[in-house]
Amino acid sequence: MNAHEVNALHEEITTILSIADNKDEVLLRLESPGGVVHGYGLAASQLNRLREKGLKLIVSVDKVAASGGYMMVCVADRIVAAPFAIIGSIGVVAQVPNFHRLLKKKDIDVELHTAGEYKRILTLLGENTE
Repeated sequence: MNAHEVNALHEEITTILSIADNKDEVLLRLESPGGVVHGYGLAASQLNRLREKGLKLIVSVDKVAASGGYMMVCVADRIVAAPFAIIGSIGVVAQVPNFHRLLKKKDIDVELHTAGEYKRILTLLGENTE
């Protein structure tokens, strides 16, 4: 979701909030393969504004709501999905070569300096642990 799309969503929700009362329901038809977390986080927070004002949010998914789209769907009071719609987190997959054993065999040390214990997820040169 791009910044201009979040801005448009903000304006649309602001308009709905200016005329709706707590007996109204909002139906959102969503189709999204996902994207950047911050964009979809902002979009989900915009949808949450509806719920904070007491409006019921129904999200309809015909095809896909994955990753960031899934984040948006999770805000809904009710989800209506087509039988073969894909809804959920697709996760993250990474494949990288790891040279840790080769470096160890050659007696080469690798130093890693981070701002925190869990700052590094994977490394090409060091030992990857759980």
